[in-house]
Amino acid sequence: MTRRSFTLPSALAVWVLFACLLVSPARAAIDVTQSPGQLDLGPHVQLLEDAERELDIADLLARDERLPWRPSGQETINFSFSDSAWWLQVELANAGESQVRRLLELAMPLHDYLDAWVVDEAGEVVEAWQTGDRRAFDSRPVAHRTFVLPILLPPGETRRLVLRLDTHDGLFDATPLYLMSDGSFLQKSQRELMAFSLYFGALLALMIYNLLLYLAIRERSLLHYVVYLGTFFVLMFAARGFAFQYWWPNWPTFNNQMLPLTIGLFAVTLTVFSISYLNLQRHALRVSRGLLALAGLCLAGSLPALLGHYALVFRVMIPAAILLSSLMLAVAVWRSWLGDRLAQIFLVAWCVLLVGVSLYFLRVAGVLPYNFFTEYAVQAGSGLEFLLLALGLAYKINLLKNEKLTAERATYELHRSHSRQLELEVAERTRELEAANRRLAAMARTDPLTGLLNRRQFQELVDEELQRRRRRGLPLLFAVMDIDAFKAYNDTYGHQAGDEVLVQVAGLLEAHFQRAGDRLFRLGGEEFGLLLEADTLGEGRNALEAFRQALEKLAIPNEQAETGVVTASFGLVCCTDYQRVPDAERLYREADEAMYEAKERSRNRVVTRAILEET
Repeated sequence: MTRRSFTLPSALAVWVLFACLLVSPARAAIDVTQSPGQLDLGPHVQLLEDAERELDIADLLARDERLPWRPSGQETINFSFSDSAWWLQVELANAGESQVRRLLELAMPLHDYLDAWVVDEAGEVVEAWQTGDRRAFDSRPVAHRTFVLPILLPPGETRRLVLRLDTHDGLFDATPLYLMSDGSFLQKSQRELMAFSLYFGALLALMIYNLLLYLAIRERSLLHYVVYLGTFFVLMFAARGFAFQYWWPNWPTFNNQMLPLTIGLFAVTLTVFSISYLNLQRHALRVSRGLLALAGLCLAGSLPALLGHYALVFRVMIPAAILLSSLMLAVAVWRSWLGDRLAQIFLVAWCVLLVGVSLYFLRVAGVLPYNFFTEYAVQAGSGLEFLLLALGLAYKINLLKNEKLTAERATYELHRSHSRQLELEVAERTRELEAANRRLAAMARTDPLTGLLNRRQFQELVDEELQRRRRRGLPLLFAVMDIDAFKAYNDTYGHQAGDEVLVQVAGLLEAHFQRAGDRLFRLGGEEFGLLLEADTLGEGRNALEAFRQALEKLAIPNEQAETGVVTASFGLVCCTDYQRVPDAERLYREADEAMYEAKERSRNRVVTRAILEET
């Protein structure tokens, strides 16, 4: 090319092309064959704000290169309070030789309007969906509590996925975007369903138990607790999308009204229960009236939801809920300072719930990011809170029992003529309370933090299993597991973080060891016991090795550990010589010694020991 060939028009064209490249962000297609499992799409999508809500899919495709798309820069998509509609797009490529199916999950059930299109390389729409929680549940292509879109990618082709998110009146919720294979989605759904089943099952069990207890002893605080717990159950069932899926799938408007209304009712039932539990009408009548007034404000603040003002509800309810929570916390501190044991238990339980609720609402408001802790903080906090309150109610019942016995003795001295009748009433009431205490004592079989069997149950169950295996001539496999560098972990991250690690490890244990004969124990601190239903040492070692690898893959950070993540060491014993191992304590010592040998050999390993009967 000569100098004369580079004319002014050609130079201008180059600059125009360069400017277009600067304005239009480059879209790199994601090769789905390189990500067969789960991929977080949040950082990969591009965003477009449609402040006037003037675009439709045809306009967007026609004007695509001139639109101000920008990278999301977010792990989790979160627009919080916004009056705009938002468009998202990402390109997916299939470099393989066969058709690939992927599932896109918007892992948040509270989206008002979700429109989605799959566009081929020629710019033609090949698939489209219109769904959202303000549309009937059957508008979803996959019947799931969140929004799941199936995407087919022909071999060697690229598909562009375009999403439009809009709200009824300006409240968006933080949403992670996951691209998964069918198998990965099934595994994720099963894990979530198991966790939520345990959570809701525990809440339901607490409700039924305390309702029966109320029917038995007629303590009003128990009834208030049941109503409070029931309101919270409905709230969580609706907030997680299960109510819309199973209870009212054809009533989207009602579904959106129920959530804020239930929050308002939850504030009222919580307040009524707290006043009853702390006896505030006797100790602080004006304070109890103030709490009821604030709870009524929360309930009144939820009423605009009946007229479709959803964002307004949260703008009013969040500060009202903060004020109510602060006042309730102050009352609990005041009563605790005066030595009220019930208030002390309530203060601990309330702080746990308050932390969980605060984290969740701050995440809704966009102050905190979406992650495991902020998304499931309410579930974790509420679960601990309800257990602590159940303990407090048991303590209160015991106090009432003592008060009633004292009053009955005084009445006996004053009214000797009615002694027989009073004795019968006291005996009947005592039997009822003792039965209630026995039912409460049955809850002591498990460790309150992890839900696993406790040390006492270890002693009883393992002794029974030793006798059974000795009679049948079968081997017994038992392992001791100890989390590596756990004291250093607590010193670095704090004991609350340590407790969360223990809960995660316990959950992973329950997910891995599900055979009928498997028994899991928390023996103390960071030490766990595993009674395995296995016939050979190799089979038991393989099971522990699979769990050890799964724990390491959780990648829980631990800067004090050599691997940089939380790991564990295992000592596994296979026993057939029941003369040398006559009881659970001896079996524990053998497994514990093997575990310490694993510790000495760089940790994060399984050490086995065979105690075999000589033939």
